[in-house]
Amino acid sequence: MTLILVSDFMQDEIYLNEEVKYYKSIDRPILFTVRGHVYSNSRMDIPNNFEIGKLDIQYKSNLDRLKHLFKGVFNKLTFNDFKYLVKNNKLSYNSFKSLMLFAAKSSLVYDNMIKRMKSLDIEDDEEITLYSYRVGFSTLAICKLKKRYKNAKVISRAHAQDIFEFRNKENYLPFRQYLYESIDEICCISLDGMNYLNDNYEVLKNKTSLYRLGTRNVPLNENVNNSDFTILTCSRIARIKRLELLAKSLLHIDKQISWVHYGDGDTAYYEEIKGIIDKYNSNINVDFVGFCDNEKYLDIISKSNLSVFINVSESEGLPVSIMEAESVGLPIIATDVGGTSEAVIDGYNGFLVDKDITEEDLAKKILEIKDMPKDKYDKMRYSSRKVWEENFDLSNNYNEFVKHI
Repeated sequence: MTLILVSDFMQDEIYLNEEVKYYKSIDRPILFTVRGHVYSNSRMDIPNNFEIGKLDIQYKSNLDRLKHLFKGVFNKLTFNDFKYLVKNNKLSYNSFKSLMLFAAKSSLVYDNMIKRMKSLDIEDDEEITLYSYRVGFSTLAICKLKKRYKNAKVISRAHAQDIFEFRNKENYLPFRQYLYESIDEICCISLDGMNYLNDNYEVLKNKTSLYRLGTRNVPLNENVNNSDFTILTCSRIARIKRLELLAKSLLHIDKQISWVHYGDGDTAYYEEIKGIIDKYNSNINVDFVGFCDNEKYLDIISKSNLSVFINVSESEGLPVSIMEAESVGLPIIATDVGGTSEAVIDGYNGFLVDKDITEEDLAKKILEIKDMPKDKYDKMRYSSRKVWEENFDLSNNYNEFVKHI
């Protein structure tokens, strides 16, 4: 089988980096990527069995940008989506801009792929699977490509921002009707996402399936304890992650606690969080480490003295950071958003808390784990590992997915 994989922003897809290691059973895997920013592909380890379609697809010049804007915009599909915006009172500067950029980038990807596929000697009647890692502008490109290859099928992963309209500006994602009519299968990473698509798009019934992501099997961390208490967080520094809520909650705790965070991002938001941290008494120690390579991060959390993993995001898909924390046996405190309830069972391997939890109530949950008797705490951390083994073992999940496609 020939598998043609295209990723919109490879530098952000550290989980795809793990998935491609399981493509050894695929006869001919071919990879295309699109430049997201200057770090594109710098964190991607491409296996030797891959053929490179094209890496870092990008505009060559402003003239090239205008050409693809013209090609992407002036066609029936884009006009139909424009009419959808008008009819549903969603037309605004932001939604119009989103539509234009989506159409232009799709045209860019399509042109680059069609030229390269000819040079790779892919016949028009060859059986191929066109696979996009997210339901994005590259998915629109491969849905158009499908018309040129009569034995092609289109599969896409679905995460969160790429399928939940209400999580995006103007409650809008471009070209949904056409994409969902054209795609042969959407492989959702969470039951929450699959149910959302099935409930909202009649055309997708019998087209969705559940194939969760996963994380590598790392040793159970025997240093996990709730006496030398350390909170772990891992995410982009972004407002949607609500790190300020956790920061404020620690103002209500007078016991000795450490907080370590891995991940970088919005510097202005970080300064806001730092302003809260500066108010702490000496009982709270904080370390914002910054970006950390995933392999190094997993090694650290499998050995360090840690006590609980916390995620208080405003919205989520099904957080891989929670899966990683569970694999080493950390109890979890997380907001009940997206597919998080598929990973956190309240009272079993941690606490699933309301999305609108107050800083005072979050502090109480943290102290509940800190003050938990050792036997109860140990039961919770072993339960976390069990949830990971049953649901998020990368080897099991990716082998099953690759066999499926």
